[in-house]
Amino acid sequence: MRTVFNYRKALREPKKVQQLTASYSLPIPFELIPVINFFIFMAMTFLVGQIIRMGFPHAFERTFVMWLIGLPLALTILVTKIKPEGKNIYLYFLDVAKYYVQIKLPKKRFCNDREVEWMSDSTIQFKRCVKVVAKKREYIENTNENDEKQSIVNKNGRRVGVLPYQESVHSHAK
Repeated sequence: MRTVFNYRKALREPKKVQQLTASYSLPIPFELIPVINFFIFMAMTFLVGQIIRMGFPHAFERTFVMWLIGLPLALTILVTKIKPEGKNIYLYFLDVAKYYVQIKLPKKRFCNDREVEWMSDSTIQFKRCVKVVAKKREYIENTNENDEKQSIVNKNGRRVGVLPYQESVHSHAK
């Protein structure tokens, strides 16, 4: 009997950091991506705080630690929890930016997953109407009339053959 193993959970395990140097390790492992997000958000809030403090020197006097650590921590938790359309939020924003630049700004139109180029034309021209002529050079009056041979159907409803033309037709006759 076959045994099917599902390695998806093991292969999608996020990278974790515990050993910092050869002699120092953390007591618990931390995921790498949230740690990077935390430090990026920390640098961003520090820079924004410094810009605000240049205009208002007494801003964040008592709340600077909360501004410098609390806000990046909250943003990191928020970014980790939010998964729009099941994707990482960074990949989602990258896809939205690609869509906006490649499709929305050029105003492309699609039909059945293919780009339709003629939709941007302002005028549409049709070909002139053509009269439909039968092989005998007679006009076809009804759409259900045609010049094809009809099948013979017996009383059981089966097709048994093709009716020959009543008269012999010469292909070069006028």
